[in-house]
Amino acid sequence: MVTTMTARELMPEPPSDDLWVRFVNTLTFTHDQPTDFIPDADALVAWLRKARLLSERAASAERAALRDDPTEAARRMERFEHLRDLLRAMAEELVVDGQPSRQNVRELNHILRHGLHYHQLEISADGNEYGLARVGDKLDQARATIAGTLADFVAHGPVHRLRICANGGCREVFVDRSPTGRRRWCDMRTCGNQAKVARHRARRRVSGTPGPLPAGIAAH
Repeated sequence: MVTTMTARELMPEPPSDDLWVRFVNTLTFTHDQPTDFIPDADALVAWLRKARLLSERAASAERAALRDDPTEAARRMERFEHLRDLLRAMAEELVVDGQPSRQNVRELNHILRHGLHYHQLEISADGNEYGLARVGDKLDQARATIAGTLADFVAHGPVHRLRICANGGCREVFVDRSPTGRRRWCDMRTCGNQAKVARHRARRRVSGTPGPLPAGIAAH
């Protein structure tokens, strides 16, 4: 008998390029008004799938299960919202103090423990095919993976390059990977430009000098 080996539900490791930052920024602010890009369970599953934290098969199964059980969907949303709040709080601590609080580290480690899983070898009913299955709660695994990228960043990343946008109405989290390390805004075309406009208008008010904005600065 010839048997074949297939990998089933064994997802590749997701990219670790600031995954936690991308998750924090699913809640954005424009002029201090929030926009949530994962407002419900369907959107959450879609985001996790796009981030390669769920396979297509697992995403379909989780989506169907959460649609059938609104109470469970609400519980899952609360867990991921808690994680997002925790990551933002730790980002603010890192920016201000250079290190997270012990309480938040304990909370992060608690979330990491929820992501425990194992692999098992399975054989098809006819005995002709083997599959490698990952066993455990896939949403908890996804949540722990996001938390784990922050843990890795704190332990090994350029913590001194972590920033929160200087635009108080934005507050987007980002890692400054510019050569000089002097970025203050998440995007010079938006928040940076708004700051330039505000400074220029303030100078004109003080000097009492009317006139157009300098070239390269767009009014908003």
